[in-house]
Amino acid sequence: MNEQLRQTLQALGGGVTNVDPSAAATVALDWQQTLTDVPGAATLADHLAQLQGVLSSGDLEEAARLLPALADETERLAANAPAEDQDGLRQLAALLRG
Repeated sequence: MNEQLRQTLQALGGGVTNVDPSAAATVALDWQQTLTDVPGAATLADHLAQLQGVLSSGDLEEAARLLPALADETERLAANAPAEDQDGLRQLAALLRG
């Protein structure tokens, strides 16, 4: 599993409600940049950009509303991800669903 995915899973291990919004905004931006050149990841990158924006503005209710779509896109992308990342991406999708 790639290190960025491992760190994200670790950060969300206590649940999405226990993550500092500022740190979450940084993670969302980092993932958005990582996914820029990944085929089929444009929608996920767009969702991450939206999440980063609402987290940065402090709108946690809107951030929570974005998580199901983000989880769905993460799970969809898992099917085409490298084999070593597929399970981690599915775990991430489950954590995002809370």
